[in-house]
Amino acid sequence: MKKLLALALVGAMIFSVPVMAEEVGAPVAVYLEDSSDIGEPAETVLAIEENKTIGEHMNNAVTNIWDMLGAEVQDLAIGQGAVLDGVEAPGLTFDLVKPDLKRVYAAKELAQGKGSLLTVVNVHTHAGYGTAKINFYAPGVKAGQAITVYQRITDEEWVAVPTEVSDDHVVVEITDNNHLAFIEAK
Repeated sequence: MKKLLALALVGAMIFSVPVMAEEVGAPVAVYLEDSSDIGEPAETVLAIEENKTIGEHMNNAVTNIWDMLGAEVQDLAIGQGAVLDGVEAPGLTFDLVKPDLKRVYAAKELAQGKGSLLTVVNVHTHAGYGTAKINFYAPGVKAGQAITVYQRITDEEWVAVPTEVSDDHVVVEITDNNHLAFIEAK
């Protein structure tokens, strides 16, 4: 009986470690609704691992952000192509990842006094670069809209990056894979 109890405790410890590694307060998305069944279970599993809906995963997009109301979040997506250090890289794709919950809180603080926080995302690629110019698809954005994008440098420091706004697009120039906060001046 003692061996059985000891084995049960060891098993519980082993399986609880990954759960304890998650950021406290960060919900884990599990999207198994009918629209997630696209006939490819591997893609659904990947979407779940990314904490994305199947639509977000398949379109390299972020449409829902933790601790932000859905109607407040500016949908974003990235397709192929970027400009790295002034050279076009048409086949390169940056991954668009949901932000860490603590970065959402930091972006909300950053937006105070500046305007409305539209969204927060994390961008990443495996290619090396000094500067990268990325074109985000942002449906509903209009040319001339006063949007500034801030790149996270440290936990407390965000810097404005060069930003161009046109109909349905926001182009930004970043210097590192990191979190970006999109803020509209009001």
